[in-house]
Amino acid sequence: MAIELHQFPTGLGMPNISPFCMKLETWLRLAGLPYEIKWQPDPRKAPVGKLPVVVADGETICDSERIIQRLSQKHGIDLDAKLSPQQRGQAHAMRRMLEENTYWGLVYSRWIDPKGWDQFWPIFFGKIPAPVRALVTRMIRGQIRRDAWGHGMGRHPQADIYARAEADLRALSELLGEQPFFFGAEPTNFDATAYGFLGNICEPAMKTPLNDAARRYPNLLAYCSRMRARCFPG
Repeated sequence: MAIELHQFPTGLGMPNISPFCMKLETWLRLAGLPYEIKWQPDPRKAPVGKLPVVVADGETICDSERIIQRLSQKHGIDLDAKLSPQQRGQAHAMRRMLEENTYWGLVYSRWIDPKGWDQFWPIFFGKIPAPVRALVTRMIRGQIRRDAWGHGMGRHPQADIYARAEADLRALSELLGEQPFFFGAEPTNFDATAYGFLGNICEPAMKTPLNDAARRYPNLLAYCSRMRARCFPG
């Protein structure tokens, strides 16, 4: 039975506008596992209120990292087989950085920064009738502001938020160097995460301080091009 991948719709010319959904779909392609997409614009319908979700062999699995771990186990796949213990530790730390810090810079740039929001909302909410749209966007943006405040990133001035996110991009650029992928000649689990986030920051035509900062790192742009050609050709 094919794997059902429940995720947000596409947008901004990206495989997915959610870095977590894009991370998982990238991993499925790197792993060579067949899947069928079930588009789901409303994450509230997911078991834990977040996407992506996978249904495989009657089992519903939530959370991108847990899904990767479970499918790797079920199908005997280990994209990290050639990594040393030290490299596995580095990959874990970099993934945490992207998912727990850089992510909030991306969220801020799309949902809270007025300039980013003006570019982003038509992609996410453009098809909703105007009277309903105003109510829905006010509610969702309010929740995201509260989440960003609770995380801590949203408590800082805009310039500091973007500086913190760019520091992550700079670190990734330095770690990648001239390698084709983060740990050498072939992609690993971390590359799925990295492309999910870097692709969403580097590739869309949005003009925000975060997008502009990412484009100042040629090796990150080249990396995204390699990952896209490998995983999402055509």
